[in-house]
Amino acid sequence: MFPIPLRPGFLGRACAALLVAGLSSACGDDLQPQPGPEDEEDPVVHPEDSANLKHQDNGDGSFTSVINATEPALWVGLDLDTGKEVSATEDAAWDLAFQRFVVKSRGGVSGTGGVQVALLTDTSFAALTQAPSTGWSTDAADGDDTDTTLDTVFNTAGGWYLYDLKFHTLTPRAQLYVVRSDQGAYFKVELLSYYDDAGSPANLKLRWAKVAAPAGGQP
Repeated sequence: MFPIPLRPGFLGRACAALLVAGLSSACGDDLQPQPGPEDEEDPVVHPEDSANLKHQDNGDGSFTSVINATEPALWVGLDLDTGKEVSATEDAAWDLAFQRFVVKSRGGVSGTGGVQVALLTDTSFAALTQAPSTGWSTDAADGDDTDTTLDTVFNTAGGWYLYDLKFHTLTPRAQLYVVRSDQGAYFKVELLSYYDDAGSPANLKLRWAKVAAPAGGQP
C-alpha cells in the first residue's frame, strides 16, 4: 500500500483541531457556569405540628400558629427557619420562645443566636414584603420598671398587648414585628390573640411569614 500524500499544512491543522476538541471535551464541565449564592432558591419553610405547637398553612406563604404556653415553668421554643418546636432550655436552634404572656428572642441577654427584632407600628401584615433597614433591637435585662420580667423586644415599648384592668384580659396591639433569625432569614410576625376558642389564656396565636432582606443587606 502506498502512503497517501498530505497537502502542506494539513497535518498541523488536523493536530490543532484534535487538540481543541480534546480540551473542550475534558474541560466542558468546568466551563459551565456554576450556580452562586444569588442563584440558590430560598429554602421553603414546612412547619410541623408538635405537642405545644399547631400550624395552619394559609396558602399565601404565611402560617397561623398556636403556641401552648400555659405551663408557667416551661419555655416553648419556635425555630422560624424550619417551623418546628425546639427546646428553649438550651441556647441552640430556637428563634422565639414563649412562656405565658412573655415572648423572648435568642439575642441580647436571651441567647447567643444573634436574633434581632424590629417593631413596626404603621405597617400591616399584608403590606410588608421586605424587612426594614433600621430599628433593630435585642432582648435586654429587666430595667427600672415595676416588674421583674426581662425587657424583651416583644414586652417593651408598652408590650405586644393591651391589658384590661377591669376584666384582666390581654388584647394584642395592632403592630407588627420583624425577626431576623439565627440563620439570617427574615420573618414578619403578628400576634393575633392570647386565648383559645374556649377562653383559656396563654394559647398565643400568631401569623408569620418570610420576607425579603432589607435593602442594602443585613443590619
